[in-house]
Amino acid sequence: MSFHTFNMILSGACTAFTCLSIFVLMSMHATHLSKPKEQLKIMRISTLLPLYSVFSFLSICFPEIYVYLEPWLDVFQSAALGTFYLLMLELLAPATSRQDMFFAALAIPPSGSESAADSLSWYRKTWIAIFQYPAVAVILSLATDITQAAGVYCLESSKPYFAHLWITIFINLSLISAVIAVLKFYKSFKSQLKSHQPLAKLLAFKLIVGLSFLERIIFFALRATDVLKPDDQLTYADVNIGIPTMVICLQMVPFALFFHYAYSVRPYIIRRTLPAMEASVNPAYSAVSDERRYQGGPLGVRAWLAMLDLREIAGAIRFAFTMVFAGKSVGRGEELNKLGSR
Repeated sequence: MSFHTFNMILSGACTAFTCLSIFVLMSMHATHLSKPKEQLKIMRISTLLPLYSVFSFLSICFPEIYVYLEPWLDVFQSAALGTFYLLMLELLAPATSRQDMFFAALAIPPSGSESAADSLSWYRKTWIAIFQYPAVAVILSLATDITQAAGVYCLESSKPYFAHLWITIFINLSLISAVIAVLKFYKSFKSQLKSHQPLAKLLAFKLIVGLSFLERIIFFALRATDVLKPDDQLTYADVNIGIPTMVICLQMVPFALFFHYAYSVRPYIIRRTLPAMEASVNPAYSAVSDERRYQGGPLGVRAWLAMLDLREIAGAIRFAFTMVFAGKSVGRGEELNKLGSR
């Protein structure tokens, strides 16, 4: 058996397990949708694992498309990172819209802020640092596909006249900036988030991002120094594509299990009382109104459809760039309110 065949079997099994495990978790949230604004974000974050696994498995099966698929994992990761930040905001200050969510959170001063102006500026910088990452990821993913098609990307080279080196540097700088901003935000509000298992939620997501970043650097260095190179057992595709993607498929398995703990559906399950018992103490009770406390619809169909709505993350990215172009005027309350109403 060749390494490629073995890799497809092992990675395929891991991918199937990851997808099934996350589908079960997402289905539980979809059918017990008692807090849609939180749970839809959890469902969107959870899609990162199946997407990572499926894209990695496809790259193993069809190595020729790896260079075109791999950069889009950064797009999925950046969207999940932004959604994780929005989830923390929602847990801190539940709101009815993205704009309200942001401005309601401004009422909570981060640790170390001395004034409302400092607090406002801190939130603005945090928002921009996080939501620049999805925009940068999309641009660099398109650049990767274009330069690869034009023959000037060169995956295995770190020479400055190839696009691979510069794209790798820029995407890593963007990732580091976003991750640091999220970590600072979590540190500032750790005590307020205590009742929501913040450390588990943080680790479940940040370990994926951290390992992905670390592995990218390691394999980039190994390829550049010829430590990993083809031999009698390993082909070029195995060395440059098969091994890195196999590692991703393997590590998604324990993360899929950990997600069931970190993003458990238990806090969102409404304990129903027996209709007869409830009616005896509450004449206005009806079993129909009890059922309506879950807003996912039959089999959670409405929840699945709502999860696919990308307007929230798109609006957050647009809002970040609006603040960048508005400059320092965003630090003033009146102008910031006008900005948020656009």
